[in-house]
Amino acid sequence: MIELIKSKVILTILVALGALVLLLGAFSAGVHVGERKVHYRGHGVFGKILSVSGSTLVVQGKDNVEQNVLVSTSTVIRVGREQGSLADIHADNQAAVFGTPNDQGQIDARLIRLFPAR
Repeated sequence: MIELIKSKVILTILVALGALVLLLGAFSAGVHVGERKVHYRGHGVFGKILSVSGSTLVVQGKDNVEQNVLVSTSTVIRVGREQGSLADIHADNQAAVFGTPNDQGQIDARLIRLFPAR
């Protein structure tokens, strides 16, 4: 057994396997960190409000992609620099929405800043 370990071929294979295990571990850790960043990082959309239905908005963002936005009681709404409310949100307003994505692909809004319609 000792002669087998002293063999250069076996030693090279063991070193290569060890390096492969280390690389796979580093890759796995990187993927895990990246997934956590995506999950906890804020998301948003800037564009024209197409519709308001209860506490759900549809905002037309970049490249005409429509994004569903959920407004909750903890969502901060600003009209310019003033405090606003859900009643201030109307179709054709321009809005910047910041929040986090949920499992249905919607944005749970933390902050909505409204701008006058163009």
